[in-house]
Amino acid sequence: MTKPAWVICALLVCTSTGKAAPTDRTEVGAHVTQNTVSKDVETLSAEWGLTEPEWQRYKEVMTQHKRGLWSPGLDPLTTLGVSADTSAERKRFAELYVRAEFVRVRKELAFQVAVDEAWKRLYPDTPRLLDAARSTPDTRPASRYAVVVSDDCSTCQQVIAERLKWLQNASSAEPVDVHVVGTLGDDAKLRAWVTKNRWIADALKSKRATVNHGDQFAALSQFPVVYGKKEGGQWTREL
Repeated sequence: MTKPAWVICALLVCTSTGKAAPTDRTEVGAHVTQNTVSKDVETLSAEWGLTEPEWQRYKEVMTQHKRGLWSPGLDPLTTLGVSADTSAERKRFAELYVRAEFVRVRKELAFQVAVDEAWKRLYPDTPRLLDAARSTPDTRPASRYAVVVSDDCSTCQQVIAERLKWLQNASSAEPVDVHVVGTLGDDAKLRAWVTKNRWIADALKSKRATVNHGDQFAALSQFPVVYGKKEGGQWTREL
C-alpha cells in the first residue's frame, strides 16, 4: 500500500535529523578536544619557557628520533639542547636549563631542610630509618653541595673551601651553592656579604660557586649546615 506523502516527509525529516545530530556532536567534540590539546601545549611550553613550535619539536624528537630510545624520560630543555643544530640554539636552551635547575635545586633543598626539622620536632629520640638501615657509612662524595651560612659564621670559609676542593678533585662541573641567612632578600646585603668574604670571589668568578638569599633556612639552629646531593638526586645533610 502506498504511504501518504506526509508520512514519507516525516520519515525523511526524522532520518535527516537523526543523522545530523551525531555529526554535530562529533564536530563539537573534536573542536573541544582540539582546543584542550592546544591549551595543554601552550601551558606546557610556557612552563619550560619554550615556544609552542619548540615544544612540538621536543615531542617529535622523543617519539620519532633515536633520542627517545637513548634517553627515555629526558626533560624538554636537555632534549632540545643536545639536539640543537646551532650554537645560538644550544646557548638558549642551556640558559633555560640553568634557570630551571636553579629553581628546582632551591625548592628540593628547602623541602629537605623542612623534612629534617620535622623529624627532629616529631621524633626527637628516634633515629632516622634511612641512617639506621645503613650497615656502613656512605662515603661516596656528593655530586653537588649546598652550604647554608649566617653573616657571622666563623667556620664557613673552611667548610666551603673543602667542598669546592672535593668537587674539583672529582672533576665535577657542579658548583657549591651558598645560601646566606639574614639578607632578607636584599641584593645589596648579599653583595655586602660577598665583599666582606672576599675569599669566595675566585669561586664566583670561575662559576664554581653561587651565592643566594637563604632566609628560607632561618629556622636552622646553627651554621654552617651542609647538604650533599648524591646519585639519584637525593639531598642528605652532612653537617
